[in-house]
Amino acid sequence: MSVFSEMCHSEPKWDSPPADFTISDNEVHLWQASLDQSCSRIQELEQLLCPAEKLRAGKFVFDKHRRRFIAGRGFLRNILGGYLNQQAVNLEFSYGPQGKPALISPNIHDKLYFNVSHSHEMALYAISRNRQVGVDVEYLRTKQDVENIAQRYFYPGECEVIGSLSAEKKKEAFFKAWTLKEAYAKATGEGLSVLEQVETSLSPDGPATLLNVHGNSGALAHWLSRQIHLFPDYMAALVVEGRDWHLRCVMHNPD
Repeated sequence: MSVFSEMCHSEPKWDSPPADFTISDNEVHLWQASLDQSCSRIQELEQLLCPAEKLRAGKFVFDKHRRRFIAGRGFLRNILGGYLNQQAVNLEFSYGPQGKPALISPNIHDKLYFNVSHSHEMALYAISRNRQVGVDVEYLRTKQDVENIAQRYFYPGECEVIGSLSAEKKKEAFFKAWTLKEAYAKATGEGLSVLEQVETSLSPDGPATLLNVHGNSGALAHWLSRQIHLFPDYMAALVVEGRDWHLRCVMHNPD
């Protein structure tokens, strides 16, 4: 039996952006945004980026990827600026040993935590106050051989479930497990190195649950997740520190 209490697996109700961007200690806000924006909107968002972000944007080979990067960073700055009541262009970030981003904030006693994931044209932004959070979203219409990847990186029980399913269901089950593993790794800040230690309990029809972190017994005791199927094309997972929180989902309006 998993020691990791699992919340529901569903397509959530997405609210309009909050008027005042307030968030309490027992709330987690999950924002969804489309990265495919108009040329004029991309130009506006690019003005919010710092020099290092602009330099990184300029290194993309394909314009589609450059535009999506600019949109993703610009939206992140807009969202965080709203919560902090600061100009988006003035926000500064630091990065942990495994690359986890964090805000550089003068108020260390009231920290705003966030995590970001994007796949294809969708981005998700998880926001919390005074608790760590990790999010992952994956595009289901991939041509990757997920069963072969699972055989290389997943545990036998996970592979057994995936191998028993139809081609379409294989991808859904694979990404149920993958998004939970990656969201946990991002929440803890341990990075991709921990993925091979994380085992899930897979169900063909229900949500996956985090079962064990091999080599670190008890690691899951203080984390809670929600797995979200964004029908029909995306699977996502959210992992949050503590159990005393509730989720609010917000649809970002770029206008």
